Formats: sequence, C-alpha cells, structure tokens
Amino acid sequence: MHHTLQSWKEDGSYIDFKNYKIFYKFSSKSDAQTILLIHGYPTSSFDWSKIWDQLSDKYQVVAIDLLGLGFSDKPNKYNYCVQDHADQCIQLLSYLNLDHVHLIGHDMGVGIIQELLDRQLKKNLFFNIQSAIFMNGSLFAEVYRPRLIQKIMASSLGHLITSFLSFDMFANSMKNMFDQNNQPSNFELEQWYQQLKIKNGEKCLVRLNRSIFDRFKHRDRLVNALIQSPIPMLLINGKTDPNSGQHMAQRYKEIIPDPQIIEIDNCGHWTPWEKPLIVLNEIENFLTLTMHS
Repeated sequence: MHHTLQSWKEDGSYIDFKNYKIFYKFSSKSDAQTILLIHGYPTSSFDWSKIWDQLSDKYQVVAIDLLGLGFSDKPNKYNYCVQDHADQCIQLLSYLNLDHVHLIGHDMGVGIIQELLDRQLKKNLFFNIQSAIFMNGSLFAEVYRPRLIQKIMASSLGHLITSFLSFDMFANSMKNMFDQNNQPSNFELEQWYQQLKIKNGEKCLVRLNRSIFDRFKHRDRLVNALIQSPIPMLLINGKTDPNSGQHMAQRYKEIIPDPQIIEIDNCGHWTPWEKPLIVLNEIENFLTLTMHS
C-alpha cells in the first residue's frame, strides 16, 4: 500500500500526555513480537511508512509522533528534552499495555533509545527492551557533524529562521541530507513541509533543535548505556549522511563491544526512506536471529 500523509493520519489514534495530544499508529498482532518505531527531527512517524506494511505483516508495530512534531500537539514554549521524549514513549507503551518491545530509532530517536536503555539498566522501566536498532543518529557527540543551519537554529538567531521558513528553504535543507542518487520528489518534500506546518509546528523547531544539543550534556551516561546494555543491538548506517554517516559508524566500531553494523552505500541520512527494502531486510534478519538466540 502507498501511504499518503492523509491516509497515515486517518489510520492513527491519540493519547493524552501532560494535557497534550500525542499521535500514534498501532498495528495490533497479539501473538507476535512488538516493535516500537521512534522517528527523528524535524519529521514524524510518517518516515516509517515505506516499511510499515511489511513490518506489520510479521510483527505488532507501534509508531509515535513525538510532541512538537507530526500530528501531535506542538506547544511552543514546551521544555523539549530527551528525558521527556522517553517519557512519551513510556506513556504510549503503558497505554497499550506492551511489556516486551524491540526498539528502532532514527535520528533523534537513537538518543531516546539510549535514554531508555539507561533506565533499563537502572531498573526504572515497567517493560523489557529486547533489542535495539539504530539508524543514522548522533550516538556520539564527539563525532556528530551538525550543519551550519543547525548551529544557527540552536542560537539566538534560530527564531528568525523559523519566522521565514519557506518551502524552498525547507526543501533544500532536507535534500542536503539525502544521498545525491536518492533525492526526494517535490511531492514528498511538500508532504513533509505540510506536516511541519500543522499547528504552527515551525515555532517549535528551535526548542526541538536545542534539545538535540542539550542531550550531549548527558553524553557519558547515554554512551555507557550502549556499552553496558546486554541486549542485542544493530546499527544500520547510510554512509553518505553528512551528519552521522560513515564517521559515526566508525566511532560505533571503536566504542561498542562486538558491534553489529550494516553500512549502506549510496544512502544518506534518511535511511528508511532512501533504502526501505534494504532496511526492511536487515531489520527482519536481525530480529529473526535475536528471537532464536
């Protein structure tokens, strides 16, 4: 099935979180393993739409729109941070009564998984994380390469940019993160931009962007969660991502014991969108091995 932004919304639901509405998608399959998909910035759960149907055929799958993004509420003066993002995921899993999950995160989602892994190590979760898959995110602050636009967005000038955020500005920023051989269509870019503008979402971008940099203050704690966690973990990495590409995978190899890594050629930052068939195949291979180990 080809999902549009409208069809994606129509099949979703909402939960309450701190008096705000959080959008989520849930494909129930009670006799199957459960996957929680956590998207990145500045997009939404719609990033998973190219692999949603195939995953749902085999697994019970849930995807969240983090507060400030997608179809969720977008409070402007909210204190966005990795701890709160993790709380949102926990609230959703509690609401759905899911106590054993495999986590898959992209971009900002990888930091949220790190936060959840840290809480699992400290026995602060009601559910059990069975495995984790990371895709192109800032796992290690020391090798993350933010672009100039991200640095400006995190500064006192950030609100000036969002005040004049045109479609062309947004589209160029997005395209720079894709591999040159896998550029998004204008229709795809228009859908992302449309979703960004829902509920004046552009006004949240500065605070959300700053939350990424604020997370680096917790670098040692979050990296230690990766090193110490006993669960199976996999990094799927688009090599030409300027922010978190091959250099991030190399750091993963240096730090993580017995690292499992899939590096994808001709793939930039938007891994599940640029190479959905490869990503889907690697997810299924990893989970099959994990479940039988």
